[in-house]
Amino acid sequence: MDEDMLRCVTEQGFAARTLPLPLYVRAHAEVLAPAADAGERLDLRAADIPLLDVAVAADRRGALRQLVERAAVLRILRSGRDSLRDPRFSGGDARDGSPPAVGAGDSHDEAVARAIYQELACRRAESGIEKGTLITGRDQADGPEGVALRGVDGRIDCYLLGETAGVPAVGAVLRLDRLERPLCAVVCDLWERRGVERAVQAVLREFVVTTLPRREDADRAPFPYGDFHDVVAVGETDFATLTPRPTRDETGELRDRLRLHGHRASVRVLGPADRTALVACRLEPTAKSEPSAESGPSAESEPVKRPTTDTYDDWRPRDVAALGLRAPRQLSLTYERDDVRIGRIYHENSKMRTAYGTLPVVDIAEMSPPARRLLGQAYRDFGHARRQYPMRPAGEPRLLTLDQVVRRRRSWAAMGDGELTRAELAHLLTLSYGTTGAAVAGQDLRLPLRATPSAGGLYSSDLFVLVDRVTGVEPGLYYFHPGKRLLQLVDDERTLADVAEYTGYRERAGEAAAMVVYVGAFRRNQWKYRERGYRTVLLDCGHLAQSVVTTATSLGLVAHPMIAFVDDYFNAYVGVDGVEDAVLYLTLLGPRRTGDEAA
Repeated sequence: MDEDMLRCVTEQGFAARTLPLPLYVRAHAEVLAPAADAGERLDLRAADIPLLDVAVAADRRGALRQLVERAAVLRILRSGRDSLRDPRFSGGDARDGSPPAVGAGDSHDEAVARAIYQELACRRAESGIEKGTLITGRDQADGPEGVALRGVDGRIDCYLLGETAGVPAVGAVLRLDRLERPLCAVVCDLWERRGVERAVQAVLREFVVTTLPRREDADRAPFPYGDFHDVVAVGETDFATLTPRPTRDETGELRDRLRLHGHRASVRVLGPADRTALVACRLEPTAKSEPSAESGPSAESEPVKRPTTDTYDDWRPRDVAALGLRAPRQLSLTYERDDVRIGRIYHENSKMRTAYGTLPVVDIAEMSPPARRLLGQAYRDFGHARRQYPMRPAGEPRLLTLDQVVRRRRSWAAMGDGELTRAELAHLLTLSYGTTGAAVAGQDLRLPLRATPSAGGLYSSDLFVLVDRVTGVEPGLYYFHPGKRLLQLVDDERTLADVAEYTGYRERAGEAAAMVVYVGAFRRNQWKYRERGYRTVLLDCGHLAQSVVTTATSLGLVAHPMIAFVDDYFNAYVGVDGVEDAVLYLTLLGPRRTGDEAA
């Protein structure tokens, strides 16, 4: 589980944060940060978040696993009882001045194998790389595992770089035209195909590091995988011929190969075995003539006493300087996952799937005539209202050109204190949501078409207009009947000033001459689109609101869309229950202030 890996990071005194990547990078990134920056809290100051390390993998779990390992290395380096002074980890074959390799996994054996691979990769990189066998037949656009970058001017080349202690080494070189130099990574893995994927992820990690902002006083940290971008290809091998995933015990295979090459692994347990296994490992030489059946990845373990949190009080400046990175500002504009959990659950459940049964199959020709006629009745009707106003203006309106409309539209443009004309309101409603034609559906049905698009032609939005200052129309809340082109009175007990109190911009709403209220009628399309129907209602409302705004601007009016309002108040005011039907959006309308032609 991802939570187990995340817990293993936090228990070591650090925090993990998700790092958004450019869409052309097909991977997942996590950053290691101080424990004080664990909570994804909204920080309007956009304060710096120190980045101690970066991990890139195919998914979140893989990236968190890498952070577990790197957190352990930092813990070892900062601890007063670090393993560098442990005789078991300071043999003559150990790399001077460096911490032991650390591995994390779902089991002890998996963690040991990962630690050994990291130790071998460092040795291979330090030994110098001049030539390798180019791996071909692996198309970056072929399948999810092969995709690393898309739509970029460059490529990732992978090479077989021989063996270290009998374990194959795989290198990746990322070449992009806009990079100052190619980027490189090398990994060791018994199973070469997996090694290719790990090498690609490792070189993507270096690419991500190069794109992050740096502290002005920070030097470029040396890349731990060496620099072999000028490697000479001495041959080619097809990716399909590489060793696939293991078919036998991986640690057993490693044990045998290390023993044959005169090495054994000394292992120390750093984390609990009941969750994520975490181990530190050193490779030691052993006489080839005296192989031991117990050599290789040792099962013996000696727990390390963990330093307390107080041990880390002085490491922050040094850790920040390690990579010299600053977090992108977007990490400050964040939120707790629980704040958006319901929305994410809804979005997941409203996705269309390729599997059968995602949506009901609807064939209009097979519907009965009464059912088909319902499709053309996507409106309400307040036919018994005591006041109705025809919205059929005479003549053609004088409209701004599209170019003028786009350049002139501003939500906060100054409104004048005058009135809208009834003709302006009629043109606005007719051009944005009036019936503009018909479509033939079957032999006996003509469905009305409107000026605004709608999912399935089901028109799940209704327009209500709260009139305050419109010549020839008494104040009140009206429904716009799109077929009859009528304003039908719904309520005249509350004024726009009363309603403005329940919006997020009371003074601005009080300047308007009228307010458009958009109501979503979920039943009209959820019979067809089910969970996805909620999405389509919102989309329909957005289309309609844009039509209203564009048309109003073309008429020389000010249109101010507004989502800040008290839902329950407006639902009760319009007369809907907020469940089957609900107010979704508002738009304020008013005349443009005289002389205000600026954008």
